[in-house]
Amino acid sequence: LARRRLRLGTLVLRDRTVTASADEVSALLCQQAAQNLAAGLTWSDACRQLQARVDLARTRLGRPDLPDLSDAALAKTTGTWLAPWLAGVNRLSALAELDLLAMLRATMDHASLKWLDHTLPTHLDLPGGRAGIDYLQPVPVAAARAQTFYGVTDTPRIAGGTVDLRIALLSPAGRPQAITADLAGFWAGSWADMRRDMRGRYPRHDWPENPATASPPPPRNPRRA
Repeated sequence: LARRRLRLGTLVLRDRTVTASADEVSALLCQQAAQNLAAGLTWSDACRQLQARVDLARTRLGRPDLPDLSDAALAKTTGTWLAPWLAGVNRLSALAELDLLAMLRATMDHASLKWLDHTLPTHLDLPGGRAGIDYLQPVPVAAARAQTFYGVTDTPRIAGGTVDLRIALLSPAGRPQAITADLAGFWAGSWADMRRDMRGRYPRHDWPENPATASPPPPRNPRRA
């Protein structure tokens, strides 16, 4: 709703409530979102990861043509990327129901998205499964259960070998047990201590002496610890 007043100086001659136009509603919602992006929109981890991936591509991989998805830039351009999604939205609380990840990805064309997903993927595909990559860290971290990395001899890299990764080895319960930038060195050194501890706590899992030459175990029943 909107208020329309007819004034003569400070004297209000007419004051009535009217239905705001779609353009007025859209402009107001964009203004409110710009003042505090985190308040109305639903920022999932996937959204923040996309921001970090695009920033990495723009600053380190020679892709300044990609849109600036930083909070500061998004706040200045809500009329461009947010407004097209506001058809039928007339409440500030309804912004939380929008698919923000789809909205951010829509700022890039198909070729750019394909390049980004190939060059800075959300996951690593490994012999033992998939390892999610966290780009919010100073150095991207690929994390998965230790068994996922069996048979991997060197620390994986991304972006055609130009971006280093750190590897987070998790317990079967998904808790970090070790983080390394040198997987080969870890297998040859500190793995022995982790193996000793994990064998005592999770005896039903495979803990080979040399994971670099071991085959990853078959997928386990997800209901079993």
